[in-house]
Amino acid sequence: MSEIIINNKPYSFDEGESILDVAERNGIHIPTLCYLKDVTPTGACRLCLVQVEGAERLQAACVTYAKDGMKIETDNEHVWKNRKDMLDFILIKHPLDCPICDKAGECELQDTAFGFGMMEEQVSSDKPAEPIEYWNKIVYNSNLCVLCEKCIKSCHEMTGCSALKMEDRGFYNHVTPSKGDTLKCDFCGTCIDRCPVGALLDSQFHHSARVWDLENKVTSSVFSPTGGAVEYGLKDGKIYRAKAVGSGQITAQDRFAFKYLDSAERALNPMASNNGSLSQISWEETEALLKDKLAGVKPEEIAFVAGSTITNEAFAAYKKFMDAVGSKKLTSEADISLGEFYDKYSAKFGTMENIGTLDDIKDSDVVFVIGCDLRREAVGVKHKIMNAVIHNDAKLYVAGVQKYEYDLFTTKTFMAEYGDFAGALEEMKKDAPAPSNQQNPNIIDVVNDPELYVPAVLKKAKKVSIVIGEEYIQSGTDADAVLAFCDFLGKDLLKSVFVINDQVNYMGAVVNGYVRNGYTAQKLTEELRSGAVKVVVNAGFNARPNCKVMSELESAFSKAGTYIAADIFKTGSAGTADIILPVKDSLETVGTFTTLDGRLVALEKIVEAKGSQKTHVQVASMLASLMGQNVTACAYDTFHGDIAGKNGFPDVDYSEVDGTIVKEKSNEWNSTPYSYSKPAAKTFVYYMFPRYYTNIITAKSYLAPTEESREYFFPVVKQILAGEDAEYAGAEQSPTVAKGVVAVTRDF
Repeated sequence: MSEIIINNKPYSFDEGESILDVAERNGIHIPTLCYLKDVTPTGACRLCLVQVEGAERLQAACVTYAKDGMKIETDNEHVWKNRKDMLDFILIKHPLDCPICDKAGECELQDTAFGFGMMEEQVSSDKPAEPIEYWNKIVYNSNLCVLCEKCIKSCHEMTGCSALKMEDRGFYNHVTPSKGDTLKCDFCGTCIDRCPVGALLDSQFHHSARVWDLENKVTSSVFSPTGGAVEYGLKDGKIYRAKAVGSGQITAQDRFAFKYLDSAERALNPMASNNGSLSQISWEETEALLKDKLAGVKPEEIAFVAGSTITNEAFAAYKKFMDAVGSKKLTSEADISLGEFYDKYSAKFGTMENIGTLDDIKDSDVVFVIGCDLRREAVGVKHKIMNAVIHNDAKLYVAGVQKYEYDLFTTKTFMAEYGDFAGALEEMKKDAPAPSNQQNPNIIDVVNDPELYVPAVLKKAKKVSIVIGEEYIQSGTDADAVLAFCDFLGKDLLKSVFVINDQVNYMGAVVNGYVRNGYTAQKLTEELRSGAVKVVVNAGFNARPNCKVMSELESAFSKAGTYIAADIFKTGSAGTADIILPVKDSLETVGTFTTLDGRLVALEKIVEAKGSQKTHVQVASMLASLMGQNVTACAYDTFHGDIAGKNGFPDVDYSEVDGTIVKEKSNEWNSTPYSYSKPAAKTFVYYMFPRYYTNIITAKSYLAPTEESREYFFPVVKQILAGEDAEYAGAEQSPTVAKGVVAVTRDF
């Protein structure tokens, strides 16, 4: 076994490990500012200098790789003096303004300087006079920047955005957007979390509170179906900031969109419609009104529709309510979004669940993204793909109607002209032609680079993943085309298949039986219009603009004799309800979500609700009671009775749910016959989500401070990127959009 000697003690190491890796694993402290385990090292700060026997100079431990028999000293006077000199050099530019810096109390430089006994700058200098820049939701102070490059590295290697770069030299060296005057990125804030000082800050939190005054609470993401952990900082019961936990990554919504809790459009107390006008009533009045409305209603006359942001416990409780009253008329937003695709997907794989795990994507050596705008649909999945490309040297192939921000990392993009994804998949299957330079086969033929041809790469592959998204499903391309492509990849190679939806608990709807259960939104719309359904209960469903099925269902709600909406808002699809039952948000209660790869993640209560709202579980219990049935009102009881030990989940206590409990899954593999026939060219209008979108929550999350006008938390860009269509002749012609495709931002 290979060993190195650190401070006269032997330690084993694996090939490719640095001295710093070995030291950290064995509890030997070496100070750093620029090192990140998740990215390639830079050796920029030089605080990790160590003495290697035989080397003329001190070596940076983060970029010096362990060799058998190497002897290292990490803590002697020579090492300590040189590290202190490096720290002095860093502090030439960085003012010790700790009393007014937002990072004070959790600043790595502050801690390091204190450890060296440095309470003031050793070398004074004139700092730039106007160092602060505002990049939308992020504040950058170049005076505080220590040029560690963590932000640049993490943005490039962890998110795929490559939105930052270094500019100028020497004393005036600073970080700047790489594409224009402001950031063109996901605004996930990975750079903020990785910054060791106060150079990059969350603009909402900037100068609003001291970190030692915050009470920190952790819960699972209420926005992302990948289920990352989010730490909220609270003061006086109000959220002041959100950030990732440890080395994790979160979305822009997780970090910045929590203000929707304080929206003026929150439903704080029950409301009833009186001649088309909503007025507030008490819960006692609500129960009396509901009892009257529900009296005499037959089981077949009541229906239920659910959104994909409610918890597993809410899904289970509402299902028990419907079972108790004898109705099977349940449907969901997830069924509308994915149901038709799942008809064929489940016929092939024997399940509607995704196959494999997020770690399977990270560990893949070939990844296919088929019609999925990961920035808008599943940033967490994109992060795993970037891990595969950067750290596993994975080949990334994309079939899409546009090129994405991570195009730099894509081995090849196959544009689906006119939304013809089947045609793009056929192109993917083509092997490399014979070399054009037959006379001298030793000359590399760049045009015929074998990495550009999927079959050649698959011959060397061991693990493949495929991600299928909204672009594909909206395009109307037969599901058989991509399922047959799975056959082309092969059962032995294809370890993970993900059908993506942007909603946080869409997989919870699948697991709890709200998708393809024999009753659809189209059927509900028909029965509402005909009068067959007299009472409809809507739990968190909000129609997406530009979705015909959702819009028709939303308009049909008013046809019911009684329309009951259980929602956090009093607007949106709930706005036309006869009775609005205000519910607590996921940040105001407990419960679980099912991630897109089948893990259970737990929600912990972060804040108290500001009104008399009930939880969805309590609402389901109340409705059942009014119809003479009994359903528990306790989320913990619902978890232990209807989630734990059911639907493939192990029988665990709620306290054990930590994001690692995985649903037991199994799948079949049935061949999918498919023969491609090129369709007639017809413009495909693709309605893409605004960036940082999460349905109704993000759109209602921010009221302008002046209250003169309401604006979105993340401003929605009214963009139309035209490929080829006379109707959009005046639109911007974009080289990044496929021919015959018009990409239109949904209007929220």
